[in-house]
Amino acid sequence: MVYGFWVSRCLQIMAELGIADIIGDVPKTAEELAEASGTHAPSLRRMLRLLSGLGVLVKDESNQRWGLTEMGEMLREDNPGSVYGSLRAHGLLLSWQAWGDLANSLKTGQPSLEKFMGTSFFDYMRTHADVAAIFNNSMAAYQTLNAPAVVNAYDFSRTRSICDVGGGTGMLLAHILQANPGVRGAVFEMPHVAIETRQRLAEQSLAERCEVLEGDFFVRIPEGYDTYILSQILHDWDDERSLRILQNIRASMRPDSRLLIVETVLPGDNVNHFGNLYDMAMLVVVGGRERTHAEYAELLEKAGMKLANVHPTTMPPSVVEAVVA
Repeated sequence: MVYGFWVSRCLQIMAELGIADIIGDVPKTAEELAEASGTHAPSLRRMLRLLSGLGVLVKDESNQRWGLTEMGEMLREDNPGSVYGSLRAHGLLLSWQAWGDLANSLKTGQPSLEKFMGTSFFDYMRTHADVAAIFNNSMAAYQTLNAPAVVNAYDFSRTRSICDVGGGTGMLLAHILQANPGVRGAVFEMPHVAIETRQRLAEQSLAERCEVLEGDFFVRIPEGYDTYILSQILHDWDDERSLRILQNIRASMRPDSRLLIVETVLPGDNVNHFGNLYDMAMLVVVGGRERTHAEYAELLEKAGMKLANVHPTTMPPSVVEAVVA
């Protein structure tokens, strides 16, 4: 546990240097990898040895070539569900410095990342298109694993129209629409994200069934949909701003509408759960938080809704189903 960040840093450098993509389907020697990545072969070999012991790489002793294991394949940029984008994004978003200043977040309750960026995470993304593109790709890769889990966990057969609020590039909604041909949808996003959303939906031949609406969920939400989705949104914000989002959705819901919150639901204390780690990340990076079942119920009640059910998925997030109170 103490030295865990050493490993994650090596994985991040693997992504930055594109080592997994350089190896590809054909194992390479350390010298070949060093030449292609602009590194010092003896030093690179030492990192390869570490990662081979962890199951990321495998070395063929007969020809001194390094190949990727099944785990290592997840570092390739072109692999569906790859962690490449996540590793690259964390490096570009200065998260190493932010975690190093964790004490500041614990003392102030504010995200440490802002001190190094000079602005909030989301404002930084709006003004750094290159970083935003890498981050969006990492989220899309994550949704290739998360979206099918959501589709399998919740029955969308009662739904005819869905609005994915803050739906990013539309990956989750695309999976839902593909699995439910009778459903129409809309992704509600900020203008700078909506451009890529339209492109991705068109690539999946969903432009006719899914429109892209532009706006700010802190101001207003499109009205009249059967189902609203907030996927990986509320954990970005504190209770005050999360409540504002929920109140805006409640104002746009019909009496029979439902809200699906796709988030990790914390199990409580004394439990080793991935969500606890991500909860700390939300504190450091954006000032948000993960929540327990009781905390979601309380937040929804304040917004004029009630928690109807929690549907676990095979991934860390669950589907928290809320209805009009």
